[in-house]
Amino acid sequence: MLDFAIYEDAKTMFGESNLGLGPSVILSLAKSIPPGSCVYHDRYFTTVPLIEEMEKLNLHSTGTIMQNRIPDRATIKFKKDSAMRRGECQQFVCEPTVLVKWKDNKSVLLASNCTGLVTPRL
Repeated sequence: MLDFAIYEDAKTMFGESNLGLGPSVILSLAKSIPPGSCVYHDRYFTTVPLIEEMEKLNLHSTGTIMQNRIPDRATIKFKKDSAMRRGECQQFVCEPTVLVKWKDNKSVLLASNCTGLVTPRL
């Protein structure tokens, strides 16, 4: 662990809030890490604008993401879970962001600016 912040209540400030509370927490904590570092976060923090902002800061960023946090989700046509086999993946790329849907027992959505199905971009 390199840094942490204790969330006390809704008045806890994490700096920039134009991207929302979750991304502002990640961006605030990311100030203490060197460029080129990899940051992993869960679906409560991940948004596509966060991934794009981390790219601007030269930080590699990967996290699980909720479907409703994908801005153009109506135009991105992932297969339905019932049409996917366990272990199957789908990927959509819109530089610098890669969205991956992976099917285990349930599906998992990932957003990243540094990795996808084929080769890492580190």
